[in-house]
Amino acid sequence: MKKRGLLFICLLLLLSFAPTAQAAKHFTLDEGLTEAAEKIGGSARIAPQANLAVVGFVESTRRTRLPLSSVLEDDLTSFLTEKRPGHVVAKNNIDTVLRELRITRDDLFDSRHRKQFGKLASADLLVSGNYWINRRDVVINITVIDIESGLALLSHRVKIRKSQFAKYLLGMD
Repeated sequence: MKKRGLLFICLLLLLSFAPTAQAAKHFTLDEGLTEAAEKIGGSARIAPQANLAVVGFVESTRRTRLPLSSVLEDDLTSFLTEKRPGHVVAKNNIDTVLRELRITRDDLFDSRHRKQFGKLASADLLVSGNYWINRRDVVINITVIDIESGLALLSHRVKIRKSQFAKYLLGMD
C-alpha cells in the first residue's frame, strides 16, 4: 500500500512540474485581425502620430500573392483605421505610389525603395507579413517595420482554421 501511495505522489509531482502544452487559440479572420490592430494601435513602441501603410502580404512557401493577400491588406487596413484614424495610408494611395515608382510590393523590402515609398506615401511604418497554409490552419504573421531603419518594431501571429476560408482565397480552386 505504501508503494502505491508513494507512486501516486510521485506521479502527481511529475504532472504538476511537467510543462503544460496549451493549444494555440484559433480565431476567425475578423477576430484575429482585430486583435492584431489592437496590439499595433496600443503599442508603446509605435509613435501615436506615425502613419502606417499596410502592404506586402505574401504566402510564405511560394512567396507569391494569393487572393488572400489582398483580403488581409484590406481588412487589416480597415481594423487599423478604426484604432488609429487619420494615420493609416489608403490602399489606393499605396497602389498609386507603387505604380509611380514602378516597383512591386516585394521591392518595398529593399531599403532604397522602402524609403522612396515612405516619402511619397507619407508613411512612417510598413505593416506587412506573410502567411502559410498547413493541413488545418492558416497562420498569419504580421510585422510592423520602421521605414527609415528597416527594423521590426512589433510582430504578431494569428492562427485561423483553414476551413473558414473560401478555397479560391487560398489558391486552391
